[in-house]
Amino acid sequence: MTREEFLKAFPPLINSYKPTADFLERISKVSLLMIVGPSGVGKTTLTQRSGITYVPGDTTRDPRPEEKEGIDYHFRRDYERVIEDMKAGHFVQVAIGSGGDFYATKASSFPESGWAAMSIVADVIPIFRRLGFQKTVTAFITPPTYEEWIRRLDLHPATDEQRAKRIAEGRRSYKFALTDKQTHFMLNDRLDEAVKQARELLLNAPDERREARGRLAAQAISRRLNQRTPS
Repeated sequence: MTREEFLKAFPPLINSYKPTADFLERISKVSLLMIVGPSGVGKTTLTQRSGITYVPGDTTRDPRPEEKEGIDYHFRRDYERVIEDMKAGHFVQVAIGSGGDFYATKASSFPESGWAAMSIVADVIPIFRRLGFQKTVTAFITPPTYEEWIRRLDLHPATDEQRAKRIAEGRRSYKFALTDKQTHFMLNDRLDEAVKQARELLLNAPDERREARGRLAAQAISRRLNQRTPS
């Protein structure tokens, strides 16, 4: 199966996808910190620096220059096997990323208990909240300004089509975070401060001052995105 054939074959399987009962039982003892935000805001870096067990997902997109197999993601090219895994319910969840690629996470990637962290697109946050984790906490990562986000986004090579999809996904991410009452805001202006804030969330001691600054930054960036002419 070619990549093009796979990208056409897997989306219809998502709507009817259901993980196995055994896999759901495995995650019932895990508390999950869900790191959310558009492409380029530093979700993976922040998560890995926090010291929380990071759960690498599976994806069919190409790795970025700084990403490593098995640490950032499991980069899949065995397309037939991915389809078989989907049909067998081997993933906790499956989704389509902003670039049209496959994203999913196997239950075997999670620790047996305790806290774990994942980088998750906003579109599937409601699904994760219903999966049966012991606890979920949602943290939305935002850069301080729109210009800084665009600068970071431009560091990742992309075609015009891929970039347009990332911008559109960013618009959805900000809309979700600003309307979701359970989302915490993390301002990624200084990595050490953002990491400290992530750890405090696990102790149920959110930094209200930084959260307020993060929300203000998110509101300003969202306004700029809504003023932007869709590509």
